[in-house]
Amino acid sequence: MAVNLDAQTFLRRIDILQRLPAHGSGKITARGLITQLQAAGYAVEKRTVERDLEFLRDGSAWLGQVVCDDRSKPYGWSMVRNSQRRAIAGLGVDEALALAWIDRFGLGLLPQGMVQTLQPFFREAHERLRHDRRAQAWLSHKVRLINARPVAPPPPASAAVMRHVTQALYEDVQLQLDYRNAHGAQSRMTVSPLALVSRDLNLYLVAWIARFANLRVLQVSRIRSARVLDVAVERPVDFDIDAYLATGVLQLGGEEQRVRLRFTAFAGQPLLEAPIGRKQQVHAQDEDGTLELSAIVRVSPQFKAWLLGYGAAVTVVEPQALRAEMAQEVKRMWGQYQG
Repeated sequence: MAVNLDAQTFLRRIDILQRLPAHGSGKITARGLITQLQAAGYAVEKRTVERDLEFLRDGSAWLGQVVCDDRSKPYGWSMVRNSQRRAIAGLGVDEALALAWIDRFGLGLLPQGMVQTLQPFFREAHERLRHDRRAQAWLSHKVRLINARPVAPPPPASAAVMRHVTQALYEDVQLQLDYRNAHGAQSRMTVSPLALVSRDLNLYLVAWIARFANLRVLQVSRIRSARVLDVAVERPVDFDIDAYLATGVLQLGGEEQRVRLRFTAFAGQPLLEAPIGRKQQVHAQDEDGTLELSAIVRVSPQFKAWLLGYGAAVTVVEPQALRAEMAQEVKRMWGQYQG
């Protein structure tokens, strides 16, 4: 029995080491570790985790590697940056190529502020491929990423803000935020974080503010500072993030409908390989390439803006209500260009 307990303790402590962030890029509390370990299947209590952390800090094998910030409670734990710890054990070439591809081409597609968390994995991937000539040629000469949308990334949220926001979401605890709104006014608020939503490179925090008894959508890049509170979140009864988004926040609401559209050859051909919605069907394709198709989509303000972006290259065939709305919008646009 003692052997089993020792083995379990050993494995748990190894797992804890893998969960400690690099010193200077973040800290984790004993409570945060408890939440993660319990989610991973460990039956642990706070004192058990605290003993494990003290052992790892003071044990000869890890002396100086595990750091405790005890300047204020709750204490924060981390590992020194030069500690000998693999970010990913047994990293293969395929996995390393995928990570290196994201590092070189895909960072602009990730929510700003999350990139720093991935840096240890990117470094390990590049180290794995450093002497692989084929991999270097693949990255340098054989892959390109083109973004067709003129969307500039917002100012990045600070790494500290991102750490605290994601920690509070993970642990289901409240946050104290210093937030600057779109008009530049700054205020301090206590919120219950409920979800993160990424839209067009912008990252938003959906939060419940008990003081006003309402939900708010906060742009993460406008959060000036964040502090994790040791207070459980307050969650509205029956809150569902998908149902909330469907109400129209972030221009994502609208009813699902089957729409039928007619595209010019140049505009429509890419949609044969990248469907615009569920159950897409091609109804007609003329000799000149004109394409008529239908699909089930959510007719949201964002979808309507997407249609207008095609200009005269698309015509709404059905439903009639959407066709009439687009026609009225085109008339208003025409009026703005007169005179």
